[in-house]
Amino acid sequence: MKRLLQMMMLFLLINLFAQNKEFIKLKGDIPNNGEEDYNSLIVIDKRINKSIGFLPFGDNREMKEVSFPTSAEEDLVTWYRKSNLKGGKQDLVLVLNNLELSVKEAGERRNIGRINFSVQSFLKEGNNYKFLYKKDTVFMYSHSDVSDVMVKNIHHLFSLYFDRTYKAKPVNYNLSIDEVSDYKAYVSNFPIFKNEVFKDGIYLDYNTFFRQTPEEGNYFIERFEEGKPYRAVKNENGKKKKIPLHKAYIFVENGKAYKNTFSGFQEVFKNEKGVFLLARPNSLFPPQYNPKLGLIFGLAGSIADAILYSPKSESAKTIQEIYIDPMTGQYDFVDILNTEKSE
Repeated sequence: MKRLLQMMMLFLLINLFAQNKEFIKLKGDIPNNGEEDYNSLIVIDKRINKSIGFLPFGDNREMKEVSFPTSAEEDLVTWYRKSNLKGGKQDLVLVLNNLELSVKEAGERRNIGRINFSVQSFLKEGNNYKFLYKKDTVFMYSHSDVSDVMVKNIHHLFSLYFDRTYKAKPVNYNLSIDEVSDYKAYVSNFPIFKNEVFKDGIYLDYNTFFRQTPEEGNYFIERFEEGKPYRAVKNENGKKKKIPLHKAYIFVENGKAYKNTFSGFQEVFKNEKGVFLLARPNSLFPPQYNPKLGLIFGLAGSIADAILYSPKSESAKTIQEIYIDPMTGQYDFVDILNTEKSE
């Protein structure tokens, strides 16, 4: 009888515990539309805070803890195996740095939620690792039951992240497991952070810029009468080589760097946090492009039942530090979204 009572109490405790949790459901296939086949997925959970969040759910705002049913490593690997056949000699490594949900209640009709999302992926062959893709960002949502919306969309975020990873070309540098596990320490050793000033020259892509390897030769910048730069020219053995600046990623003249953007060339700076532009976010994209909708994968129309939060603040028109990721060349929108306040 005593044994039976103990079992009943244990069952009740487990049931009560489960009722106070909201589990992330990783569902659907993860189609591989890239060129690489992988033998398996390896997940490294580097989150400092393993708690995903305690959020209010439903009309009665019942507080529940959001969690994976088993663990981030086991559940992501199991989900991956269901839709990816083994193939190839390489393994796919996913480093999870942050997955954190929070809610700011604004009223019954609309509440504001945010997902802090930080993931990196690498190709592993033997003991060598090569960088594939990375995204550090914040997603913001508006919905009456925003907690439910965010939890239901986590599998979409991971699925689309895998899609980007599959299509990414591995960076041709071998990394160690320690460098894979500590991305910031690795990129801090890039030449751009070691040199006091930017090296003069023409850079055709972000990788050459962050590694400070410009096009060979001494180029000078030609300008229109009003001073606007339009091409780089070098004289070599009596012959001129010309590079139109619209084909350049960045050019550096007298130690000052200028990045090609939708609004023309804008000056590039660096500090202890990284390389950045002092710019208005809406100056970096065409008018029809919404950076909050496309800041990771072009999400418009892809997120089930979600309304991405579009605040009424003027932060998109405010000059601010917008950082460039050294391994992807993409803008980091975390700071932009962090500055926006709901009303």
